[in-house]
Amino acid sequence: MRAVEPVESGFVDRDGIPIHYEVYGDGEPTLYLLMPDTIVSSRAWKAQVPFLARFFRVVVSDPRGNGGSGTPSTEEGYADRLQIDDAWAVLDAVGAAQAVLVGLCTGAGYVVLMAAEAPERVLGICAINPGLQLSPPLPHKVAFDFDAPRDNYEGWQKMNRHYWLADWPEFTAFFFAEMFPEPHSSKQREDCVGWAMQTTPEAMILAGYSPPYPGDEAQTIAAAEAVRCPVLVICGSLDKCQNPERSLRLAEITGGELVVIDGGGHLPQARDPVKVNLLLREFVRRAVSGRSH
Repeated sequence: MRAVEPVESGFVDRDGIPIHYEVYGDGEPTLYLLMPDTIVSSRAWKAQVPFLARFFRVVVSDPRGNGGSGTPSTEEGYADRLQIDDAWAVLDAVGAAQAVLVGLCTGAGYVVLMAAEAPERVLGICAINPGLQLSPPLPHKVAFDFDAPRDNYEGWQKMNRHYWLADWPEFTAFFFAEMFPEPHSSKQREDCVGWAMQTTPEAMILAGYSPPYPGDEAQTIAAAEAVRCPVLVICGSLDKCQNPERSLRLAEITGGELVVIDGGGHLPQARDPVKVNLLLREFVRRAVSGRSH
């Protein structure tokens, strides 16, 4: 049983890949919560949807390869351009000419690019621990070759295709323990591992795990500089997935508001939902108010 049921749900056919979406509430404006990538479904927003749907129309969708969405069989099927276009297609399907966009990790990178390419449709963006090439990656994320087999896999050596194929459940348990450095996070870790079991290591290997878009740091900066709407950046100071420097730089480039959650990890919407929910509600209200003047 869920805290609130969707008022609408459906699929968008994207060249044979169905993208599942749900709509909650009927307020204004539309608030679209984008997932980070294939490793979790839209249920990762479960602590936001019931609260925010009291005030706004909230839209969520499952990423390719997880939840109710289809699973491409090729690496090209997970291309960033396709996944950004999935988001536009969902907004079209629910009749949202404009929306406030919220993204986490890779999804935060997507909302920045969406705001840059279609400013007339984006009322504001919130980027949570954004996966954008605005700094070098965290050293442990790139210390070990993803493709090379190893005799043993310890710690971040488990970020490896061979280990994923051999023991996907154990990798996800390790990974989400790293994503939640906060004490007393066992339920959040268990939830995320459960959602990760809805995909496969084969799909995750095709999808990749690094932010390759829009190409390099200069292009990323150019996209961020093109954003004209209000921006809120939320950063966990102990994020072990995305370098916190990326949050700082995104806020600086866009002139956005930066909120650093001291001691927070990569998924503050799950571990500190009250704080994140209140930040989002007030940000959406300010973004809409600014457009009305």
